[in-house]
Amino acid sequence: MKRYIYILGVMAIFACKEKEPQVTESLEEKAQRIHEKVITPDTHDDINVANFTDSINYTQKLNTQVNLPKMEEGGLDVAWLIVYTGQDTLTQEGYAKGKENAMAKFDAIHKLCEEVAPDKINRP
Repeated sequence: MKRYIYILGVMAIFACKEKEPQVTESLEEKAQRIHEKVITPDTHDDINVANFTDSINYTQKLNTQVNLPKMEEGGLDVAWLIVYTGQDTLTQEGYAKGKENAMAKFDAIHKLCEEVAPDKINRP
């Protein structure tokens, strides 16, 4: 007897609940709705130091995968600009080339953050 009363109670709760109007949204609309509610990070953004000159920089919509206008359009909230350098020969000369490449990338990122677009980049 108690089981039937419980089932009737549960049925009464569902019967009293107002039905929400059915909204049909496309997969793209659902994805956009979710995207707007979450923090969107990209944890590996390669850069090219050739795109950090006085006339070309990442504040422009370049023909690159990564630049600030594309990040803004795509709703990217967090980006890690990567200092990647390929391995050269395991010699003093190879190590020096790797260090020079890495430092050029560090300097380019620093320049972007400090001089080129400090108003568009929030740093920790």
